[in-house]
Amino acid sequence: MGVVGGEVAVTALTHRGAVRPANEDAVVVGALTVASANMTLPVRCVLPLGEPVIAAVADGLGGHAAGEIASEHAVHRMAEMGPRLAGPDDLDILLKNIDEEIQEHATQHTEFSGMGTTVAGILLNADGNFWFNVGDSRTYRLEGTRLRQISQDDSPPLPPSEDGKPVSTNFITQSLGGSGASAMTPHVGRDGDAGPGAWLMCSDGLSDLVAHDEMERIIAEAGSDEAAVHSLWQAAMEASGRDNISILLARRL
Repeated sequence: MGVVGGEVAVTALTHRGAVRPANEDAVVVGALTVASANMTLPVRCVLPLGEPVIAAVADGLGGHAAGEIASEHAVHRMAEMGPRLAGPDDLDILLKNIDEEIQEHATQHTEFSGMGTTVAGILLNADGNFWFNVGDSRTYRLEGTRLRQISQDDSPPLPPSEDGKPVSTNFITQSLGGSGASAMTPHVGRDGDAGPGAWLMCSDGLSDLVAHDEMERIIAEAGSDEAAVHSLWQAAMEASGRDNISILLARRL
């Protein structure tokens, strides 16, 4: 039996980082999208769950302009279609449609050849909580002070780090729009019970630079979701900030 009503509080921040000249990440929270932004303070939105709510991060690929066009298109389409999404099958169809649309745009504009975007997020509706991703942006479930990754990275396995720092790679095996001749297969699943829960979503500008246990420590020590998101961003900046950084912390209440 579905869960009716309730609300979700989402705290969001997206920033170009300390090195990149522009932000090719984008985020979506319900009907709100933010792209090409340079936020230094998070924003918090509280949305009723009278209709489905989608929250996600998208990390554009393919260089300046191409990457930001792909990520912005993805979040706009998710904002548009979010209220109509009933579950995993609808998410799968939407992500495949976005993939085709980005590929078609790149075909019509040769300067954008190879453009694409990762995506990772959640859909909350009366039937439950659903996660999805394509690429290496991540969704974690927050269980107390522990983060458990529920998304599936589309990247090769990495060797263990010798110095305890996160090991990163720029290679991913698929993305929305950028998978070439290979078929793109979204990862979509139901996350546990239909009731309250909390999730962290981020681009690899956070997860590549800040160790898993450090992210857990920051969240545990923060006095609020706004403080947690801001401190996570600061930690990524202090760890070089070499990539765009996008972070969403969502709580189904």
